[in-house]
Amino acid sequence: MSKNDGKVEELLAKHPEMTKPEAIKILAEKNERKNQKRAEKTARVDAKKLKAAERRAGEDEA
Repeated sequence: MSKNDGKVEELLAKHPEMTKPEAIKILAEKNERKNQKRAEKTARVDAKKLKAAERRAGEDEA
């Protein structure tokens, strides 16, 4: 059983009225949100690093 199958089974155990396709859809949407949040955080960190590098370059010229 894969990790995702285990999570689907856990969700179905908590909510027995839910169907397996519904549980899969919920987990897929959750994963999309997590991936989007991770990408946004990476973009913020990269922008911060770039800004710091530009600032250091400006200080070296002066």
